[in-house]
Amino acid sequence: MDCADEAALVRHVLDVPGILDLRFDLVGRRVDVAFDSRRLTPEAIVALVAGTGLGVHTHTRGEHVHDDHAAHGHAHPHHDRGAVWMGLSGAAMLAGWALEAWTAETWTEVLVGHADGDVHAHGLAPTIAYGIAIVLGLWPVIPRALASLRHLRLDMHVLVCISAVGAAAVGQWAEGAAVASLFGVAHLMEAWSIERARVAVSDLVGHEPGWDEADGEGGSAQLERFIERFAAIYTPIVTASALTLVLVPPLFDGAWGTWFYRGLIFLVLACPCALVISTPVTVVAAVTSAARRGVLYRGGLGLERAAADVSRAISAGQVVLMPGADTDGGRFAAAHASRALGVIRQNVTLALLTKLGFLVSAAMGAAPLWLAVLADTGATVAVTLNGLRLLKAR
Repeated sequence: MDCADEAALVRHVLDVPGILDLRFDLVGRRVDVAFDSRRLTPEAIVALVAGTGLGVHTHTRGEHVHDDHAAHGHAHPHHDRGAVWMGLSGAAMLAGWALEAWTAETWTEVLVGHADGDVHAHGLAPTIAYGIAIVLGLWPVIPRALASLRHLRLDMHVLVCISAVGAAAVGQWAEGAAVASLFGVAHLMEAWSIERARVAVSDLVGHEPGWDEADGEGGSAQLERFIERFAAIYTPIVTASALTLVLVPPLFDGAWGTWFYRGLIFLVLACPCALVISTPVTVVAAVTSAARRGVLYRGGLGLERAAADVSRAISAGQVVLMPGADTDGGRFAAAHASRALGVIRQNVTLALLTKLGFLVSAAMGAAPLWLAVLADTGATVAVTLNGLRLLKAR
C-alpha cells in the first residue's frame, strides 16, 4: 500500500458489517483494523483485501518494518516485476521512436511533435512498436484497474489505462506508449520515495513507523482533516471536468480529437497522491525525530497544538516531555512543531500548484500527456523527500 488510491480501495472493500475502525499508515504500509470477532475473522478480512490485488498479511505489534514485510514475501517482488515490464515497455517505445526518426525530417519532430493533439502519421512499423509498448506497460496495471472497476473506483490504474488507450485511439500512439512506460517509472519512483521514508524512520526507532496505541494517538490535526476532505472531492471534480472538456468545446469547433486528448491529461491529474501523502510522511518524520530528543507528540494534533501553545499542549497530554528530554524540551517542542507545519504547508502548496499548473496548461493545449505523468510523479517524490528533512531535528 503505497498511495492514497490504494488506501481508499482498502477502505472501500472493508466497509462491511463487523469492521469497527480503520487506521491507515501509508508510511508504514499497513492498516490497523478494529473488528467484531463475532462477525468477522482475521482470515476473512485478509481475503477481502487480497481481492483488490494488493499483497496482504497480518502483523504483530512492534515488528520491524523490513523483517515484517520481507518475512511474508511482500518486500519488493511486485516492484521487481514492475521494473521488468517497465523496461520492456520502454525498450519498445524507444524502438518506435527510432523507427519513426528514420523517416522524420528532424529528431525534434519525433520527440516533441506529438503534443498538439493532431493525429500524427507514425507509419506502420513505429505504430506496431508503440502498440507493443502500450501492451507491455499496461500489462501489470490491468489487473489492479479491473479490481478497482469491480468496486466502482476510478483510481490511477484505471485512469492511466484509459489515457494510454485513448491516446492511441486518436492516433497519438507515441503519447500512449510514453504514458504506459512512464507510469511504470512513476510507480517505482513513488514506491522508492515511500520506502526511503520507511527505512529512515525504522533506522531511527528500530521498528515500523507509526504510533503505539498503548501510548494513545491524539488524532488528526485540522490541516490533515482538511486535506482528507479536499482529496475526497478533488478526484470526482477533475474527472467530471475531463468529461466536460471532451464533450463541450468540440460542439463549437468540431475538434473532437484535440479535446479528447486534453481531457486525457485531466484524467492523469485526477489522482491526489502527492497531496494526500504530503501530510502523513511529514508527521511521521517530525514525531520520530522529536522522540530522539525526548519529546513525544500525539500525532498531527499534538504538532498543531504545540505550534500554537506548547504549554497548553503539554498540559492536555498532546505533548509529553520524557525523562530523557533536553532541558530546553519545551522550546524545542514548539519550534519543531512549527517547522513541521511549515513543511506540510510547503508540500500542500507544491502539490496543488503542480496540479493547477498542468490542468490549466492541458486546457490550453500546452502540456503533453507524458509530461503530465512525469510531473505528477515528481511532485509525489518531492513532497516525500521534503518531509523527510524533519528527521534531522535541530
